[in-house]
Amino acid sequence: MINSYLPAWPLHPDGVFWVGAALVLATLTGESVFRFLKWPRLVGYAAAGMILAAGGAGLNVYELQNSARAIVDTALAVLLFEIGHRVNLRWLRANPALLGMSLLESALGFGAVWITLVFLGFTALQSAIVAGLLMATSPAVVLRISSEFRTNGQVTERLLLLSALNTFYALLVCSLLLGMMDADGPQGAAASALHLLYLLGGSVLAAALLAWAVNWVERHFDFRDEGGALMLVGLIVLTLSLTRMLNWSALLTPLLAGALLRWRSPRPRLWPRHFGTAGGVLMVLLFLILGLSLNARILLAGGLAAALVIVVRLVAKLAGALAFGRVSGASWRQSVALGLSLNPAAGVSFVLALSFLGSPAGAALQPMLAVAFSAIALLELLAPLLTRWALGYSGDIAPGPVSRTTGGSA
Repeated sequence: MINSYLPAWPLHPDGVFWVGAALVLATLTGESVFRFLKWPRLVGYAAAGMILAAGGAGLNVYELQNSARAIVDTALAVLLFEIGHRVNLRWLRANPALLGMSLLESALGFGAVWITLVFLGFTALQSAIVAGLLMATSPAVVLRISSEFRTNGQVTERLLLLSALNTFYALLVCSLLLGMMDADGPQGAAASALHLLYLLGGSVLAAALLAWAVNWVERHFDFRDEGGALMLVGLIVLTLSLTRMLNWSALLTPLLAGALLRWRSPRPRLWPRHFGTAGGVLMVLLFLILGLSLNARILLAGGLAAALVIVVRLVAKLAGALAFGRVSGASWRQSVALGLSLNPAAGVSFVLALSFLGSPAGAALQPMLAVAFSAIALLELLAPLLTRWALGYSGDIAPGPVSRTTGGSA
């Protein structure tokens, strides 16, 4: 009689239990490093994922589950829309040296990584793939740090702008490289070019539709309220689904949509950071999944090649920022801080690497992608600390106790 309603022993927790436990551990770790060490919370989220992975709960990055990939894509879409909206493209017209800086730091970073990997014995195409993946400065890391530490100043604004621009360059370069992998002779090259035009044209169209929809909804909803924020997230998710069904770029579309929305109205909108509680949970899950996927085994897989790539990339981005620093109106101190703060790599580079892994030649690319994943894992943990220090060094982080609040506006 009693056994009919008592649970069977031993207990077997389901997936919901482990998701909840992972969220609790990630939140505790993130809050601990933020409050006691003044580190970005995302370092704690990623570290929690690596701790769980070390205990046997990790994800196989080479066979990432569809549910985990969907969470990553959704979180990145929200972040890319947010950083796109934070960028004032009119600034480039007023200060064209910033465009030169973005092109130079991206080109130097690409070239430095490519030369290093070719020197280490990788083919030219393989080296170009890793270099393309690592062109982008992680928008997720930049937004989290700027919001958590309430940074304000020239370096922060330039960092947001350069992060959006080099992410745009990375998406274009990786799309081109994916097409080149499939090209075989003149006909293959022509088909690859048409595919790139289809991808870009469709992404621009979807971005314009999303920007128009957000602008229309804004007349009827207050984005500072929960209902308006949820409506905004819903529009982004719907657009993400549409781009995936039509084989357009799920990363480029929200980035362009945010930029188009800001272009139409230079006045920045006010909304909760990451559009409220739902977006906040997505951010925690994003870095948690990255930590679960880019575990200690992945960290070691890239070996010396990953370490060298990180060093040359850092030097190249610093050189690009310094070269145009004075011309663009920044002091030496600000230019150094900007160059150092450009180094985080996380979600965008991770998803681009998965795109190459899912290509027909994905199996042959695994040794090369091991270097990329290892570099991304190291940069995910270490580069946010460097960015946080650099923003403090520039004076963009006000002295005094760090706020414990997690809210904020975009």
